Amino acid sequence: MKNSMKWGGIMAFCIIGLFLTGCASGTKITMTQEKYAPSFRAGDYSRYKGKKLVLSSFYNQAQNTRTYNYFSPDKKLNYEGNVSLDNLYLNSFTKAFKHIGVNLVDYTYDDDYRNHHGYRYGYWWGGPGPGGYKAPKGVPEFQFVILSMTDQEFKFKVLVFKDGATKLDKEYTVTMAAAATDNPTELEKRGYQLVDLAFTTIMRDRDFQRAF
Repeated sequence: MKNSMKWGGIMAFCIIGLFLTGCASGTKITMTQEKYAPSFRAGDYSRYKGKKLVLSSFYNQAQNTRTYNYFSPDKKLNYEGNVSLDNLYLNSFTKAFKHIGVNLVDYTYDDDYRNHHGYRYGYWWGGPGPGGYKAPKGVPEFQFVILSMTDQEFKFKVLVFKDGATKLDKEYTVTMAAAATDNPTELEKRGYQLVDLAFTTIMRDRDFQRAF
């Protein structure tokens, strides 16, 4: 009798666990960095054409997301990237900046950062040590931080640095109406539209324009 009750309790626990897992995951929509393509007009942002920029870093600090996933507020829609969300937005913004004509450049190595033997300081695996990298003079650095994210409200922070000084440290919020479909293909497009909305909101912002 006791064994029956024990196994019955275990089965009930497993069923509840599966139910809760299903509720948490919802309808899954797969987003890929390869399929994202900017859908806005590049000509609307011609002020940026030919300018240089370093993409510094993208971080996800949102507690209501997972590494690869964000959700609708009711958790019925589960948007999952084929890379982590910070990398999904890094790669998508890379395409978006190039789309409007921004020249993305890499950090340069500081040749003055040497030891007394004339060799560069570095880590054992060959990379330069702290202080080894810097942006070219006069070129801004762009940092993006995800603060909170659902498919209806996206909060993020943008920081811009130039020549060692912070030129912008600003939080943004963009919103979208609740999804009107449960079609995964249409919802995938919706996910890419959120990327476009976040990017164009930044590009239209006067504070960002002054910092850039």
